[in-house]
Amino acid sequence: MTPLFSKIAIDKFRDKLINKHMPEQIHDESEISINFTSDHILVVTDSSGTRKMTLAEDKYTIGRDADNTVRLNSDFVSRYHAVLIKVHHRDRPETYRVVDGSDSGKLSKNGIVLNAMQQVSAYDLQNGDIVTFAPEVHILYLAPKLI
Repeated sequence: MTPLFSKIAIDKFRDKLINKHMPEQIHDESEISINFTSDHILVVTDSSGTRKMTLAEDKYTIGRDADNTVRLNSDFVSRYHAVLIKVHHRDRPETYRVVDGSDSGKLSKNGIVLNAMQQVSAYDLQNGDIVTFAPEVHILYLAPKLI
């Protein structure tokens, strides 16, 4: 399978995300790319800027519509683009799974791309994964630090 983007493009993309102007709650660049807490963190970037949110709920809806729990500001994002679901495991810490489409199962128009490499319909997120919804619209998932 041919990657959608080169390794250089991915590295530039990560550098751009880390160096982008952040809201006031971000005090240090390491807060963007490294999670020193026991919380699941989502760093959301869209045309409104970049913001960080703590994940605690079992389910989040992601999309352009105002009633989504993670609202993405872009005309290229579907009204209900994806769902983020907490996954409980017996033998390891809980994770989150991103699933393309709405709660009702309707797929998004443009799909979701994982780490600028492959389009996926569902994926269990790992620390540092970047999910792209549209040009300049993505989330960075930071898993909790295990103590």
